[in-house]
Amino acid sequence: MKFIKDKIKSFFRMRALRKEYATQDSCGTAYPFYVTVQEYQCVGVIEDDYSPNGCDAGIVMEHCCETCEHDPCYDEDDGGKEPEHCDQDLRVGYAWIPVEFFLTVKGAREYMRLNSHNHGKLRPYIKWFEYRNHEMRNLLKDVGIKADD
Repeated sequence: MKFIKDKIKSFFRMRALRKEYATQDSCGTAYPFYVTVQEYQCVGVIEDDYSPNGCDAGIVMEHCCETCEHDPCYDEDDGGKEPEHCDQDLRVGYAWIPVEFFLTVKGAREYMRLNSHNHGKLRPYIKWFEYRNHEMRNLLKDVGIKADD
């Protein structure tokens, strides 16, 4: 009896997933698509003339008080604030790193809401399955999601 109840629940979950997938906005992306949840993470110190990979990656100048020759590294006459720039500042790169993936935007946003305490800055990012990714297209067809335009 438990097996039958589990199968019925699975059927209704898949039906809801198919409906959500079919009615969500593709945000101008090719079909079929998926959603990654990405976190803005530090990728390390970046040398001059280099940049982290990705068009929306960034570089932040961060100060390392432990290696600073100025002790203290801030001017007492300036109210005790750290200087805006110091010769010990490091060019630190940040990039959006995928941490999870979903078939629906709704699922990605739910994950972000429930797990934001485990991550830094999060965002949903929509990507498409390549035309020749036959494994994913067949999997989508097997669960009843239209995989071709």
